[in-house]
Amino acid sequence: MFDWLDQFANSLGDAAASIIAALQFLFALLVAVANFLYQLIAAVFNFLVNILKKIASFFHWLWDNFFKRIFADLLKAIRAAHQWLETHLGPFVKWMQQARAWLDRMFRLYIKPFLNMLQHVRQYLQILRLMGVKWAGALDARLGQIEGRIAGIFLEARAILTGFIDIANALADPLNLFRRPTLVLSIRRIIPSLVRVTTGLPMGYFLPSPRKNAAPGLGPTPFNFDPGNAAVNPPASEYFSNDDGLGTFSGFADGSIPDDGAVDDLSVLDIFDDGLYDTPLCQDAVHCLTVLQTQAYARIGGAS
Repeated sequence: MFDWLDQFANSLGDAAASIIAALQFLFALLVAVANFLYQLIAAVFNFLVNILKKIASFFHWLWDNFFKRIFADLLKAIRAAHQWLETHLGPFVKWMQQARAWLDRMFRLYIKPFLNMLQHVRQYLQILRLMGVKWAGALDARLGQIEGRIAGIFLEARAILTGFIDIANALADPLNLFRRPTLVLSIRRIIPSLVRVTTGLPMGYFLPSPRKNAAPGLGPTPFNFDPGNAAVNPPASEYFSNDDGLGTFSGFADGSIPDDGAVDDLSVLDIFDDGLYDTPLCQDAVHCLTVLQTQAYARIGGAS
């Protein structure tokens, strides 16, 4: 009577054994696939590492045995040439500077007073010309030619001396043709234009100025910012007319070279200037966050 129950139980046992066997096979298959993938990835990784090591070793050998020697010899030659030129051209430059100073002194002591006297004489001649004296106009014109010729000769001589000094300085000091203070001053001045040219976006997109009257492109960008709108994203040339709060560099005379200390007084970018921001309401972030949490919990408790 219960034979069918035994058969059913046997069938269930066989089915469970088959399912377990299938699961074991599937698990073993997954483990085998995972091991294969791991070994494959490890082999590819080791292959790439070895290739990169060989490439790095090749470039290291190329630098040590080729470029490094060339650059070292080139730098050595430049330094030797610099030392030789400075030694031989230095006295000449000093003499030319003394000659220019002597010429300036002669101009201040003798030529300038004479030119001033001519100016006063010409003023009286102009009065006589207005009164109808004909020869006064001719004499005034002649004195004007003499004045211009004297000033022109002096300016030409001084320009020649200055040109020789600049050329000799450039030859005697080729390593400093690109002066570091001038480079720093120039880069600081053109940062907004450089950002605009490099990224296509205004300076204010990355480092907005907190000034209330910041120039277009320097302040925070609006929510609906359109890079194609020149009103909020001016072209790079637009920034050249704005000093970005630096002021002018007109303190240097024509032809003079700023010393290294000239870069010490540059102002920082507006975004890093704490003096442009309002006094924060919170000085201790942790304490303020605790107060806000307490207030929020109190409001939640009151609402419930």
